[in-house]
Amino acid sequence: MDVFIQLSHKGSPVTVVKLHSERLNAAIAREVRKELSQILTEKPGHFLLDLSQVSLIDSMGLSVLVWAHRHCRTLGYQLKFCSLQEQVKLLFAITGLDAIYEIYPSVEKALESFP
Repeated sequence: MDVFIQLSHKGSPVTVVKLHSERLNAAIAREVRKELSQILTEKPGHFLLDLSQVSLIDSMGLSVLVWAHRHCRTLGYQLKFCSLQEQVKLLFAITGLDAIYEIYPSVEKALESFP
């Protein structure tokens, strides 16, 4: 299953990764982490994770997002999130992740926030 595509944005040093799945759960978490790890290795730099198609995230999915954020931070890069659906926004609020991670309403707004 190919769960990611990379979007290119002219003139931007940021790699935009869009998850093409309605769910980020235990069924695909291992594969998502593997693909994200490969992208982070192949394209070092700042990242934007577009979650516009994701409507459900379980604990395994959250662990992948936390891992990705920590991994980027360890390497000196930023990972930001954008385009969260209402259920995902609520999950981020309940877990307190909205206070830790930078979240933007759109890809465009998020790209403007990077150095």
